[in-house]
Amino acid sequence: MSQHPLVGRTLRSRYNIVKLLGSGGFGDTYLAVDLDLPGQPQCVVKHLKPKDPNPAVLPIAKNLFEREAQVLYQLGSHHEQIPRLFAHFEENNEFYLVQEFVDGHDLTQEITQGEPWGEHVVFKLLKDILEVLAVIHQHNVIHRDMKPQNLMRRQKDGKIVLIDFGAVKEISALGVNAQGETSLTISVGTHGYMPSEQSQGQPRLCSDIYAVGILSIQLLTGLRANQIPKDPHTGEIIWQNHAQVSQKLAEILEKMVRYDFRQRYQSAAEVLQALQESTTPIPPPKTHRWKALIGSGIAALATVIILLPRFIPSSNSLLIYNNSAYRISIKYPKTWKLDPKQDPITGSVATFVSPKTGTSETSLENVNLIVENLPGQNITLDEFTHEIKQSNKDAIILQESKTKLSNRPAYQIIYTKKEEGYNLKRLQIWTVKDNKAYVITYTAESDKYSNYLTNAQQMISTFEIN
Repeated sequence: MSQHPLVGRTLRSRYNIVKLLGSGGFGDTYLAVDLDLPGQPQCVVKHLKPKDPNPAVLPIAKNLFEREAQVLYQLGSHHEQIPRLFAHFEENNEFYLVQEFVDGHDLTQEITQGEPWGEHVVFKLLKDILEVLAVIHQHNVIHRDMKPQNLMRRQKDGKIVLIDFGAVKEISALGVNAQGETSLTISVGTHGYMPSEQSQGQPRLCSDIYAVGILSIQLLTGLRANQIPKDPHTGEIIWQNHAQVSQKLAEILEKMVRYDFRQRYQSAAEVLQALQESTTPIPPPKTHRWKALIGSGIAALATVIILLPRFIPSSNSLLIYNNSAYRISIKYPKTWKLDPKQDPITGSVATFVSPKTGTSETSLENVNLIVENLPGQNITLDEFTHEIKQSNKDAIILQESKTKLSNRPAYQIIYTKKEEGYNLKRLQIWTVKDNKAYVITYTAESDKYSNYLTNAQQMISTFEIN
């Protein structure tokens, strides 16, 4: 008999098992194809069965399976970074889940022991994980097994997908004790990421917070989760002497991994709020090579023509910036500060910086103009756009469309990007003429993007190439 007898079989005359993806103490996970759907798309089949053969276990396992299948179905339908549940069924007292296949890799492939991550990268990953975990916690569901193996980086967009919820593993962990009572024979979770209350069979929402905190500390220190020292008297994690981290983030992580669950953040939403409050304002704007501002992982979207509304300025509210060398002009609010400094390396011609919106605010939104001499001859807008799309993998594109700039065909994108520890959002538009590229970029912190968006759009609408 084959070591994995399900390979090659077809379950329910529909799900053909292709290969084993993983095997553990709680069951096996297989790659399968759905024979009933056009194109026979891939899916994941999880095979669970009680380890204890005692007949008393089976009815409890059935109830548990039905309950958890309903939970997975609800969660997958509420968030696209949680795999959808396609089917669940029982055969021969064994249980099967059919879920969406996530094309990508888990985070273990991004982690190298002894090589710490930078704080800004950890901050972004932490926020990305918590945004999905918050949805789970809103449904009062505990994941129970937050670890690198269960965090998938999706190939098509780089987003984090949470897989392998621990609750369904309880089916395999059920057993009958000496008193004839049915209960869990082992704790569901992973050593190193599992807090004390979870190891005692009493997981809480904040148990997930502990695990995510440990993962973050693992990345900052370069240590394995089970290598991170603990105070033998208090059980508290000792880690800051192994990492280079700001005091703000260190304080948040310390609270996430408190030994006493009552001293932790109680849900993912609470941690997200703390992260938001700790975000440092953007420093004075820096110019960047424009190609490095664009992400290459842009999915093909439907072509849409968007015409920016023509803004008719008041002479009392706007000033005019002219650059005779490049034969361009743009109008900008007189409350904004013009920085006319040019950078031949980046192609930056001028930067317009927004006013402060509060006495304590130092975060300044800005609009930057770049004029770039293009290599070769007669570079088209499509060729230039294609080159930009291939130039960088760090940006996440939210929107892209064809438009107009200075009455010329142009292309526009809106994207987010983590840069020097800041979550930035940009509106960028470009066109080409006479083998020059004209690029206008509005940059702001993501949560302040809307503050001056109207001003930026108005400025773009007044831009002229003479």
